[in-house]
Amino acid sequence: MSKDICKTFGKNLYHMRIEKGLSQEELGFEVGLDKSTIGKYELAKRCINLKTADKLAEALGVSLIDLLK
Repeated sequence: MSKDICKTFGKNLYHMRIEKGLSQEELGFEVGLDKSTIGKYELAKRCINLKTADKLAEALGVSLIDLLK
């Protein structure tokens, strides 16, 4: 994924996680990731693959498109 998409994804992931009232640890537990990995995605320090992005979207109850736009 391009760096711009990673930044957009991270920003949206952060906002949607907060809206759902979840900590990074809680969301990570839902999808089998460490909270530090969630933090890296949110800060665009690490780009995500589509399979993991889809798992996160499902855990948040949103579409993958919502996380990418």
